[in-house]
Amino acid sequence: MNDYELIYLIQVEQDEIALNFLFKKYHKFIWKYVHLLDVQEKEHDDLHQEGVLMLHKAIKTFDENRNKSFTRYFELILRRHLFHVKRKLPNYYLYEHTDFIKGVSYIEEEQTPIQLYSELEQIVFDQYFLCKQSVTSICRTTKYSKKQIYNTIFRIKEKYKIMI
Repeated sequence: MNDYELIYLIQVEQDEIALNFLFKKYHKFIWKYVHLLDVQEKEHDDLHQEGVLMLHKAIKTFDENRNKSFTRYFELILRRHLFHVKRKLPNYYLYEHTDFIKGVSYIEEEQTPIQLYSELEQIVFDQYFLCKQSVTSICRTTKYSKKQIYNTIFRIKEKYKIMI
């Protein structure tokens, strides 16, 4: 049977056997164009599936009155679609091997503690920054006012900014 008879059976009588025969016939043809695209190997199966979908589309839309063979018609549809899909693929590459990271070492700098000059700064630093107590609870446990504590917090933050 030639392609025209198979397509007639598929379009008019919805013959599954003829459809499977055409899929098997054009299987290697699709793989040929997938390999010509020069894409990563992990993309080959996806592109082959796209090719099978385009074969199905070509079978459904083929009109023999246009004086074109089915093979050329399908080839045109397949090439256009695969080139379109290739353009949409991401341009970045994931590296399987991380050998390029070997030999890289990280140097951690030692943090120099800030110099707290007053007793109030030491208390506020311990209770506010380390123990995460509120300003109100620090006021209750010490003899200092809220304004003094807020000013001390500001001074400690400024010392950290200078240190960084």
